[in-house]
Amino acid sequence: MLALVAGFALGAGAIPALQAQATKKPAYVIAEVEVTDAPAFQAYGAKVPDTLKPYNARIVVRGKPESKEGAAPQGSIVMVAFDSLADAEKWYGTPPYSDLIPVRQKAAKSIVYIVEGLPQ
Repeated sequence: MLALVAGFALGAGAIPALQAQATKKPAYVIAEVEVTDAPAFQAYGAKVPDTLKPYNARIVVRGKPESKEGAAPQGSIVMVAFDSLADAEKWYGTPPYSDLIPVRQKAAKSIVYIVEGLPQ
Protein backbone atom coordinates (compact mmCIF):
# COMPACT_ATOMS: atom_id res chain seq x y z
CA MET A 1 0.00 0.00 0.00
CA LEU A 2 2.85 2.35 0.85
CA ALA A 3 4.38 1.73 -2.59
CA LEU A 4 1.04 2.55 -4.22
CA VAL A 5 0.77 5.85 -2.33
CA ALA A 6 4.39 6.73 -3.11
CA GLY A 7 3.85 5.92 -6.79
CA PHE A 8 0.74 8.08 -6.87
CA ALA A 9 2.58 10.98 -5.21
CA LEU A 10 5.44 10.74 -7.69
CA GLY A 11 3.02 10.58 -10.61
CA ALA A 12 1.05 13.56 -9.37
CA GLY A 13 4.27 15.53 -9.03
CA ALA A 14 5.17 14.80 -12.64
CA ILE A 15 1.87 16.06 -14.06
CA PRO A 16 2.76 19.80 -13.94
CA ALA A 17 6.06 19.11 -15.71
CA LEU A 18 4.30 17.11 -18.42
CA GLN A 19 1.68 19.83 -18.84
CA ALA A 20 4.41 22.46 -19.17
CA GLN A 21 6.06 20.39 -21.89
CA ALA A 22 2.74 19.98 -23.71
CA THR A 23 2.21 23.75 -23.81
CA LYS A 24 5.81 24.66 -24.59
CA LYS A 25 5.88 27.25 -27.36
CA PRO A 26 8.79 27.40 -29.77
CA ALA A 27 9.89 30.67 -31.33
CA TYR A 28 11.26 31.56 -34.73
CA VAL A 29 13.57 34.24 -36.01
CA ILE A 30 12.47 34.99 -39.56
CA ALA A 31 14.51 37.24 -41.83
CA GLU A 32 14.33 38.49 -45.37
CA VAL A 33 17.90 39.14 -46.44
CA GLU A 34 19.14 40.87 -49.58
CA VAL A 35 22.93 40.57 -49.69
CA THR A 36 24.73 43.72 -50.86
CA ASP A 37 28.32 42.71 -49.98
CA ALA A 38 28.79 38.99 -50.58
CA PRO A 39 32.27 38.56 -49.03
CA ALA A 40 31.27 40.43 -45.86
CA PHE A 41 28.01 38.49 -45.63
CA GLN A 42 29.87 35.19 -46.03
CA ALA A 43 32.11 36.14 -43.11
CA TYR A 44 29.00 36.94 -41.03
CA GLY A 45 27.28 33.71 -42.10
CA ALA A 46 30.28 31.62 -41.11
CA LYS A 47 30.05 32.91 -37.53
CA VAL A 48 26.30 32.55 -36.96
CA PRO A 49 26.04 28.75 -36.46
CA ASP A 50 28.31 28.82 -33.40
CA THR A 51 26.08 31.50 -31.81
CA LEU A 52 23.05 29.20 -32.14
CA LYS A 53 24.56 26.16 -30.40
CA PRO A 54 24.09 27.31 -26.79
CA TYR A 55 20.36 27.77 -27.48
CA ASN A 56 19.79 24.44 -29.24
CA ALA A 57 18.60 26.53 -32.19
CA ARG A 58 18.61 25.34 -35.76
CA ILE A 59 18.26 26.87 -39.18
CA VAL A 60 15.10 25.36 -40.69
CA VAL A 61 14.74 27.50 -43.83
CA ARG A 62 17.32 29.23 -45.99
CA GLY A 63 16.66 30.07 -49.61
CA LYS A 64 14.99 32.16 -52.27
CA PRO A 65 11.20 31.92 -51.89
CA GLU A 66 8.76 31.35 -54.70
CA SER A 67 6.21 34.13 -54.32
CA LYS A 68 2.58 33.04 -54.72
CA GLU A 69 0.87 36.27 -53.66
CA GLY A 70 2.03 39.80 -53.08
CA ALA A 71 5.38 41.33 -53.88
CA ALA A 72 8.24 38.89 -54.18
CA PRO A 73 10.99 39.32 -51.57
CA GLN A 74 14.17 40.87 -52.94
CA GLY A 75 16.40 38.42 -51.15
CA SER A 76 16.35 35.09 -49.42
CA ILE A 77 14.32 33.95 -46.42
CA VAL A 78 16.02 32.52 -43.36
CA MET A 79 14.13 30.95 -40.47
CA VAL A 80 15.76 29.80 -37.25
CA ALA A 81 13.85 27.69 -34.72
CA PHE A 82 14.33 28.12 -30.97
CA ASP A 83 12.83 26.18 -28.08
CA SER A 84 11.29 29.33 -26.60
CA LEU A 85 10.72 33.03 -27.14
CA ALA A 86 13.07 33.75 -24.23
CA ASP A 87 15.86 31.81 -25.97
CA ALA A 88 15.31 33.65 -29.27
CA GLU A 89 15.31 37.05 -27.57
CA LYS A 90 18.39 36.22 -25.52
CA TRP A 91 20.27 34.95 -28.60
CA TYR A 92 19.43 38.08 -30.60
CA GLY A 93 20.16 40.56 -27.81
CA THR A 94 23.39 39.26 -26.31
CA PRO A 95 26.93 38.54 -27.51
CA PRO A 96 28.19 36.85 -29.50
CA TYR A 97 25.26 37.28 -31.91
CA SER A 98 24.46 40.90 -30.99
CA ASP A 99 28.06 41.76 -31.92
CA LEU A 100 27.40 40.38 -35.43
CA ILE A 101 24.28 42.47 -36.10
CA PRO A 102 26.24 45.53 -37.36
CA VAL A 103 28.25 43.24 -39.66
CA ARG A 104 25.02 41.86 -41.16
CA GLN A 105 23.54 45.34 -41.46
CA LYS A 106 26.55 46.53 -43.46
CA ALA A 107 26.58 43.44 -45.68
CA ALA A 108 22.85 43.15 -46.42
CA LYS A 109 19.46 44.79 -46.33
CA SER A 110 17.34 42.78 -43.95
CA ILE A 111 14.02 42.64 -42.20
CA VAL A 112 14.08 40.51 -39.04
CA TYR A 113 11.16 39.24 -36.94
CA ILE A 114 10.95 37.13 -33.82
CA VAL A 115 7.67 35.22 -33.61
CA GLU A 116 6.34 32.91 -30.94
CA GLY A 117 5.01 29.66 -32.37
CA LEU A 118 2.12 27.43 -31.42
CA PRO A 119 2.46 24.92 -28.59
CA GLN A 120 4.14 21.71 -29.68
